Amino acid sequence: MAEIISFGSIASARRRAREREATEACVQILEANLQLALHLFHGASEGERALRARQLRQIAELLEYVTRCM
Repeated sequence: MAEIISFGSIASARRRAREREATEACVQILEANLQLALHLFHGASEGERALRARQLRQIAELLEYVTRCM
């Protein structure tokens, strides 16, 4: 027997797949940005380190939030 699958469930599955792909791409971008921020922190002058540390924390918190939502 054939199984009838509603169009809505197919559309929802495709949408979830696209959202998952977008989220994974976002995580990769955030990870690269975190690496860059860490590199910039190590090369920063004494006066700039507080700014770079705050930037690191913000990117790390955003990455944590996005990975929790996956």
